[in-house]
Amino acid sequence: MRFNEFKIIIEAATANIVVVGDSIAVGIGQAIKGAVVNATVGITSSKILSNISNDSKVQGAKLAIISAGSNDIVKGKGDPQKLVSNIAAIKDALNAEKYVWILPYDKVASEAVSKAVGGDKTVDLKSYPSADGLHPSSYGAVATAARAGLNLSSNAPGAPRTKDKQGAGTKPTDVLSVPNGRQGPEVADVQKVLLALGYKLPQHGVDGVRGSETVAAVKEFQQANGLDVDGDPGPETIAAMNKVIANKGIKIEKSTIKDVKVSAGGQTGGKLPPLKMDSATSGKVGELLNFIARYESGGDYNIMVGGKRGNLTSMSVGDVLNMQKDMISRGHESTAVGRYQYIRKTLAGTAAQMGMDVDSTKFNEKTQDALAIQTLRTIGLENWLDGKLDDSAFLNKVARVWASVPTTSGGSYYSGVGSNRAGTRTDVALNTLQDIRSA
Repeated sequence: MRFNEFKIIIEAATANIVVVGDSIAVGIGQAIKGAVVNATVGITSSKILSNISNDSKVQGAKLAIISAGSNDIVKGKGDPQKLVSNIAAIKDALNAEKYVWILPYDKVASEAVSKAVGGDKTVDLKSYPSADGLHPSSYGAVATAARAGLNLSSNAPGAPRTKDKQGAGTKPTDVLSVPNGRQGPEVADVQKVLLALGYKLPQHGVDGVRGSETVAAVKEFQQANGLDVDGDPGPETIAAMNKVIANKGIKIEKSTIKDVKVSAGGQTGGKLPPLKMDSATSGKVGELLNFIARYESGGDYNIMVGGKRGNLTSMSVGDVLNMQKDMISRGHESTAVGRYQYIRKTLAGTAAQMGMDVDSTKFNEKTQDALAIQTLRTIGLENWLDGKLDDSAFLNKVARVWASVPTTSGGSYYSGVGSNRAGTRTDVALNTLQDIRSA
């Protein structure tokens, strides 16, 4: 399988909801089950227009959610008038019944998009917290806002299902938001509501981690309320929960990052590492890379061992290897660098496997992803994606490469070696792999 074949576009049988655009659209698309997505990290409005013009699956939908402009206007610099023109052309190309436009954090880009969309519905990202000033901390909350009040009633993927209508079209509340991933304050809020409604979480309680215990409780709620039973607190399930707790007058104290406990070796305690930036790779492989990077580096392409940051993405791979050689000569405990924390020996070996010219190849985001994908391919990535290698076997293989990923026995494969420890529980890791592969 060639590298570019890993770019996966999520498809639905009927385009009830389409999500197009940049990295914001990637996140929103992942938060709306069944949506048809045509989105790429770092893309400009011109490229978005080109992509959707050649993709009939995103044209003529009932609802189009579009995120564009962040990469046209960088720190206030760019051509706002060209962006306005491209936005109008994107709208014409999509030919949707209804539109929702995501307004970027950048003020100039946001004003340009607002000017172009006229009376269409908008969701302003400035209303949502952000760790990096570019991406929202919770894509689920943005996705819920984008869909709110649109009353899509089809049984097609991406729309509230007929038996799930009780959660659709209700007045939005600020009690629960759709979690963006398996860990975070939004998961802790769901756990608090489950407990308040009488469901049991006997082993871990409210820890902000959607492991097997929480999945089982969510399934019980879904079964009792006529929803699809998948254990995933997605938009329909969260809408139903909000309705139930509103009717019962249940209130909870909103969770913060302090309520989220990351576990290692079966023990809880400590803060959840934030994902500072999304993978430059999209689709299932990109989500797998995000899973690994969250615990290895927080998703930071420029991080070095010990938490120090460098300008790694502007260096060549050869420069990085020379820097690591110098680190060894100065007695550093580790030479781990980049989003996937490659030590010098592994970096040199993987680059050689790929036939990489280390002096001319930048150690940028795409290269770091490509290196990690090469490593994953050597341990069975394609077989795992095709269902020929089960999640447990694949997890153990990944854990032998990346120390922060737990084994099926619990804890890091390299526990006791230096400061190595697993970043999450085994059940959470296995559920995450299942989610990614079955998306």
